[in-house]
Order: sequence, then C-alpha cells, then structure tokens
Amino acid sequence: MSIWLLVLISFLHITIAGAFAFGFLFYICAEGSPSLTKIENNILFTLLIGYAASLVISVGMAVYFYVFITSDLYYWCFAIPWGLLILLLGYWAYILAKFNAF
Repeated sequence: MSIWLLVLISFLHITIAGAFAFGFLFYICAEGSPSLTKIENNILFTLLIGYAASLVISVGMAVYFYVFITSDLYYWCFAIPWGLLILLLGYWAYILAKFNAF
C-alpha cells in the first residue's frame, strides 16, 4: 500500500466518521431530551468526544506505524474508533430502551 492510499483512507475515515460524530452530537443537542439524567448525559458526551478524538488519534497511529515501524499493524489502528462507536451506539440503544420501557 502506498502512502497516498493511506492518506486517502485516513481522509475518508476522518471525514465520514467525523460527520457522523458531529451529526450525532447535533442530533442529541437538538432533541433536548429532558429525561436524561446528568450522569447519563455525561457518559454519552464522554463517549462521543472520545469517539471523535479517537478518529484523529487512530489516523496518527496508522501513519506512525506505516512510516516508522513498516509493519501491517497500521490496519488495526482504524479499528479503535469502531470499538468506541459500538460502545456509543450500544449505550444509546440502552438509553432509548430505558425510555421506551416507561
């Protein structure tokens, strides 16, 4: 894989996933759900900010592994945000299920 393909994949990774992260943030703010407790709100925003930060960190790690270590570990760096996204969506489903139970 050339460095330009890695840059293209990284750019797409940040833009598409970043658009999802900030779109999700705007959706949560626009919904203005008053039934969220402060702890639930803090957990949700922490996961969301962690997800957005992990996008940039994973790209930085991928470039580092590609340039300096020259191994195939850089593919796994893109999996970090996917794990946080699964946690974020799982927690969001938990909150929605809790509200629909009442």
